Amino acid sequence: MGKVMLNDDKGERLWALDLDALRKAFETYVQEHKTTAAEWGEHAKRFLEKQRVSQGQSR
Repeated sequence: MGKVMLNDDKGERLWALDLDALRKAFETYVQEHKTTAAEWGEHAKRFLEKQRVSQGQSR
């Protein structure tokens, strides 16, 4: 299988493996915070922002 790449709205490249890792991390986040499906949208925004900040700090 070839690599799948997407561009986010900020022009950053995301690989399919990155997306899978983010999905798994978000599932863990949802379980730890007892997030309901109705709350996922807002929590997803916060989660992705937190991920973006932590990636920026590790560069």
